[in-house]
Amino acid sequence: MAGDGNGAVNGAEDQLKHDAAKGRVAVHNFDPDASPAQKAAVAGKAKDQLKEVQIDHGNSNVIPTINIQDVDGEKKMQQTDGNVTTDLDDTTPSPPGAMPAVPAANVPEWYQVGWRAVSGIDVPPLPEGEEKDHSVLNAFLGEQFYGDWYHNAAIIVFAVFASHFLTRFRFGWGWLFIILAVCNTYYTTSMERTRRRSRDDIQRELVKSRLASEHETADWINNFLDRFWLIYEPVLSTTIVSSVDQILSTNTPAFLDSLRLSTFTLGTKAPRIDKVRTFPRTEDDIVMMDWGISFTPNDISEMTPKQAAGKVNPKIVLSVRVGKGLASAAMPILLEDITFSGLMRIRMKLMSNFPHVQIVDICFLEKPVIDYVLKPIGGETFGFDIANMPGLSSFIRDMTHATLQPMMYDPNVFTLNLEQLLSGTPLDSAVGVLQITLNSARGIKGTKIGGGTPDPYVAIAINNRDELAHTKYKSNTYNPTWMETKFVLVNSLSETLNLNLYDFNDHRKDTLLGTATFELAQLQEDAVREGLTSPLLKDGKDRGELKYDISFYPVLKPEEGQEVPDTKVGIVRLTVHQAKELDHTKSLSGDLNPIAKIYLGNSDTAIHATKCIKHTNSPVWEEPHEFLCADKNSSVITIKVIDDRDFLKDPVVGYMSIKLADLLTAKSEARDWFPLSHCKSGKIRLSAEWKPLNMEGSLASADQYTPPIGVVRLHLDRATDVKNVEATLGGKSDPYVRVQVANVTKGRTEVVNNNLSPVWDQILYIPVHSLKETLLLECMDYQHLTKDRSLGSVDLHVEELAVEHDDVEYPFKSTGVKEATDQIRLDKGGGFKGTLHYKAEFVPALKLKGGVQFNESGTSALTKGVSGSSSSKGSKDSDAGSFRSVGSKADEAGQDVPNGVTISEPSKKTHNKGAKSTDTTATNATSGTVGTNGTTETSDEAQGESHDDVGVEMSKDELLAQQSGIIVFNVVSGRLAKKARVEMLLDDGYWPCFSTNRARSTKASWGFVGEGFVKELDFSQVWIRLNEAEEGDKDDIIAEWRGDTKGFLSSTLDNAQTFTLNDSDERGTSTVTLEARYIPVPVVLEPRESINNQGVLNVTLLDGRDIHAADRGGKSDPFAVFTLNGQRVYKSQTKKKTLNPDWNEQFPVSVTSRVAADFNVELFDWNQIEQAKSLGFAQIDLAELEPFQATEKTLTLTSHKHGDKGHLRVRLMFQPEVIVKSRKNTSTFSTAGRAMTQIGGLPMSAGKGVFHGVTGILKKGHKGDGSDDSSVPDFPAGQQSHPVGTSELATSAGNPFPPSSSSENLPVSSNNEPGTLRVTVIDAKDLAGGDAKAYAVIRVGDKEQKTKHSGKTASPEWNESFNFAASSLTPKLYVWIHDHKTLGKDKMLGDAEVDIWRHISSEGVTAAEVTVELHNGSGLLRLRLEFDASVNPLTRRSSTSSGDRANTSRTLSIASPSRFSISGRRRGGEDD
Repeated sequence: MAGDGNGAVNGAEDQLKHDAAKGRVAVHNFDPDASPAQKAAVAGKAKDQLKEVQIDHGNSNVIPTINIQDVDGEKKMQQTDGNVTTDLDDTTPSPPGAMPAVPAANVPEWYQVGWRAVSGIDVPPLPEGEEKDHSVLNAFLGEQFYGDWYHNAAIIVFAVFASHFLTRFRFGWGWLFIILAVCNTYYTTSMERTRRRSRDDIQRELVKSRLASEHETADWINNFLDRFWLIYEPVLSTTIVSSVDQILSTNTPAFLDSLRLSTFTLGTKAPRIDKVRTFPRTEDDIVMMDWGISFTPNDISEMTPKQAAGKVNPKIVLSVRVGKGLASAAMPILLEDITFSGLMRIRMKLMSNFPHVQIVDICFLEKPVIDYVLKPIGGETFGFDIANMPGLSSFIRDMTHATLQPMMYDPNVFTLNLEQLLSGTPLDSAVGVLQITLNSARGIKGTKIGGGTPDPYVAIAINNRDELAHTKYKSNTYNPTWMETKFVLVNSLSETLNLNLYDFNDHRKDTLLGTATFELAQLQEDAVREGLTSPLLKDGKDRGELKYDISFYPVLKPEEGQEVPDTKVGIVRLTVHQAKELDHTKSLSGDLNPIAKIYLGNSDTAIHATKCIKHTNSPVWEEPHEFLCADKNSSVITIKVIDDRDFLKDPVVGYMSIKLADLLTAKSEARDWFPLSHCKSGKIRLSAEWKPLNMEGSLASADQYTPPIGVVRLHLDRATDVKNVEATLGGKSDPYVRVQVANVTKGRTEVVNNNLSPVWDQILYIPVHSLKETLLLECMDYQHLTKDRSLGSVDLHVEELAVEHDDVEYPFKSTGVKEATDQIRLDKGGGFKGTLHYKAEFVPALKLKGGVQFNESGTSALTKGVSGSSSSKGSKDSDAGSFRSVGSKADEAGQDVPNGVTISEPSKKTHNKGAKSTDTTATNATSGTVGTNGTTETSDEAQGESHDDVGVEMSKDELLAQQSGIIVFNVVSGRLAKKARVEMLLDDGYWPCFSTNRARSTKASWGFVGEGFVKELDFSQVWIRLNEAEEGDKDDIIAEWRGDTKGFLSSTLDNAQTFTLNDSDERGTSTVTLEARYIPVPVVLEPRESINNQGVLNVTLLDGRDIHAADRGGKSDPFAVFTLNGQRVYKSQTKKKTLNPDWNEQFPVSVTSRVAADFNVELFDWNQIEQAKSLGFAQIDLAELEPFQATEKTLTLTSHKHGDKGHLRVRLMFQPEVIVKSRKNTSTFSTAGRAMTQIGGLPMSAGKGVFHGVTGILKKGHKGDGSDDSSVPDFPAGQQSHPVGTSELATSAGNPFPPSSSSENLPVSSNNEPGTLRVTVIDAKDLAGGDAKAYAVIRVGDKEQKTKHSGKTASPEWNESFNFAASSLTPKLYVWIHDHKTLGKDKMLGDAEVDIWRHISSEGVTAAEVTVELHNGSGLLRLRLEFDASVNPLTRRSSTSSGDRANTSRTLSIASPSRFSISGRRRGGEDD
């Protein structure tokens, strides 16, 4: 043993020596018997050997090779395929079931998720006529054959065919037994399933009948409650005490010092659910049950003796302190032995969103039984139960039932809206404002007490609760007229508005004469109700009638992915939370009884007063109050903290004043504590919430509008390597750029499909109003089914392009052209992907004296009504409105505070990206606001007002002489056929300049101000459209008006004008009232931007001289061919045997861009056998032409073989025309790509809706002569075309075809000799029924051809050509579009008729591209017609196609298809 001890000691010493040798820490050896002082001395011996600690002073010049930022930066983004970004961390393996590191991607809309999507229950039913073709099974099989019938029949067929097969090929008995085993197994399984399902169905039905007739026990949940109650009861009691104590403190009567809950417990026995009855036969989303509940803590029948001994009964002790200050005493009031039982009905309405229970209705089917022991005196020891007093107990019980009966005794229900409770929205939060105009009352029946004529006034209430507003009273009349407007905040439209008519009495309570009611739910259909007349009822008897108007203005809600729109009119929810460290020197006792009162502006009347919190210097109120604000920018809020001294004058402890805009800004910065003024210490906690209103003049109103300082000329060239958001589906992004200023879209480019490096080369003009504004150039990916997705953005600051300038006419000047190549910043993650190449330049606007002012300011009765409602209710002869007078007049007089703002926010120059236009532009003049009379103007506003007096004063004629500028529209009001929004369009009519919000009623009132830029006023046109669809959805145009912009401005510059908008039937069904102002902006346009760059070119081929001789006889047979951009547009007649031909032929051609046009003419020598030979060509420069001036040119013919030989003489006249476009029902919104072309800087497209014949816009002759150009031919509705070689656009005037009737275009032939008509079926779009396997059937005469069917798509492409014989006897071409069905009959998608000779002719225009609208369906079909009169198809095979179809007929029908011919009857026609 001793040896083992010594070994252990030696081992320990070796270990100590080993640790000391490491040198990392000191190792000390002590004598175990030494004193602590000696041990300390031993430890300090090595003090002199300690080394000084090295300190890094941070002055190293060494450059680190690794830093954290670089490492993180490398991990952020990595390029993989050149366009897809991935995260390097994605390669890190994660355990199964781990939470994803990044947010999950949104589920695409075309996924089928959940039973509703899979079952198709939400899919709308098929239209009539399509249901019968839905399925072959539906047509031939009845319902009795569905279900297991298929399986049973299939097993029989399988057994028969299998046994026959085995017998036929001589298989043995073993195989037959295998077949028998398979059938037996199927039969056994099927029978088991059938019996199990039958048993379950029977049991379920029995349970349903028992549920409805019998009560069930709920022992399982009672067992759970018994255990859970012991844990939850202390928490519940604590919560109740903390809440009730605050209420008792604020409601303590004046003769008591305090009320407190000193003891509170609900006992140890849990409430029980005695019985449950369920009602299964209710709607699918309704659950209804009857619960028998009881709370009987004194019942010990179900307890063991041990549990009964430890039971705690409910006990509540209320400590009432009587007296004041030191001379006070507490008196306990004891409430115990509480019992409660009753039968309750619970009804729950379910919903699909969380929390899935929307509404819970609770009511008692019978009066509950309530019992208790109340000892108000003596406490627990000497207390006397008041129930022993005769009649008192029953009196209290009856009072309790009388209070609860209207709340939750059947048939009344107590409703809990769980959806609203869990959404975070306060229950008392206003959802909008009611504007009530009380006009008059007639035939009032009633007299004053004691006789006399009544003095009637109307008081407004909701659900007969507190009075919200009232009118003035009218003395001594039975037929009063008020004409007063009141504004009332409403929390729900499911309530009832009560208009109570009272008789005003001086010295006694006012007498109720009658009540008119209005269900607010009616405002959900139409928000404006005018000319209402409701009977005045009292005790069920008619007491007269009341005439009034009601309008509802809802609170604006943010759309998905967007911010709340900013308005100047809205509802303010002001919450006074608490105060701290109030100045106790204002009270002699050192304790305050603080009250907080809210004032608006310089008003002496408080709009709200909090409860009084007694004996505290740090009160907690947590009281919200909502009020209507007419101008957010000028409203000032004052909070006074007052000490309540009962019978003495209440002094002001401290106060604060702050602008509402600054208070809202402080909330966004998480600051809610503000110091109090006029006191030594103290601060108060406030918060405000702004809820914008959809009210007239609230969005972009006239008094909010600030005139623009100029425009930004933005040349969007291209983008490279943009983000690919469609890589998952194997596609590419479809990018376009939209330009936004303060979240308002001001311009957009065209869409480039399937391209990650798009080239737009487009010029936009964006009006700007301040140097502080920022242009957001956002690259977007176009989506057809969903909303467009952002690919990133680039910020462009106006202050980089312009500076202030000391010039009266132009206060700002440009700093030059900014040419930039900026990286595109992604919205999420803050990374960059792609670059945007653009140029930007500022062009100043002319400063007009007086700014922009409108005669129709668009202000509603808000200012008058709200300002009038700020007065007190001291007299019924004043407009009390919705505000109350709080406190006595003597107190108010002694509570005056100095005027002015005590708390102000420092001015900031940063631009708020998410703000609306009213945030970035200052308002020069603001309308009156409730209580904002004392708002002091800042120096900037005063300076802005003085600036309005400086500028150039111009007459209307001088303004209209300016060609380019900004038109400011003020859309005042309208009378609409349907609720819609107004869109204003200029020039091309493709994108709206701006759009109002959708009208809430057919009697609309907007007061909306928007603007658009005009490049050439003389050639511009303006459109007013009514769009029933919401912004961003597919357009639904219900009416429109269009006219000349100059004439429109001339009529609206002076006064507002009313314009009648026509629908498709040309009936005046809607009117819109608006006015406009014009601000000149001197813009120098590039040639390609001018309207002079596009239009119709009228060409006259005069003659030729000294042309080359191609024939052996020294002559030629010349004809000329004109081509535009590589496409043939005209072929002249052939002149035989001449070198000096005379033609004198005229034709028009549409030119999309004169600057970029490649227009030339080539002369050929006609040969009957061989191919025509070229005699020379000449180029024609269209950019040199002067508009409206005929120019004669002599062109030198050039040939590669013969050199310069011969001349051609032509006469050219170019007529500028605006090219009209439409987005209605085009591929822009119905397919995934937007097919556009570009003219100058304008995105162009053609589609359905523009093919109804468009009149000329510029019917002008040469400058100085008053001649008009030729009229445009009237095309039949549904057809439009242009000669092959022009852009695929619908031109507005200058028809490219001869302006004559269709008969004059017919082939010229004495014997009706046919020529060859080549029809190319190109494509179709917007076909009815969505995706289809479409094919086309074409007929000319009695000959019919059919294309191949396409893949399943709504925009099929065929590009198949067919040849037909055509002459003057075949005027029409018939087309039918069908959907190919593998099983069943093909479905017709539409049909069309084409007037062949309206679009082409045998001489002149021989080829044209035709777009025709389909009838008996929807969609557009595009064809190309080419006619060759020199080739007779009857002499050879007359039809070829891409499908190599052989000609089936050599006979030309000379009449329309006969109804007796076999092919004369079309599939899908009316006869089918």
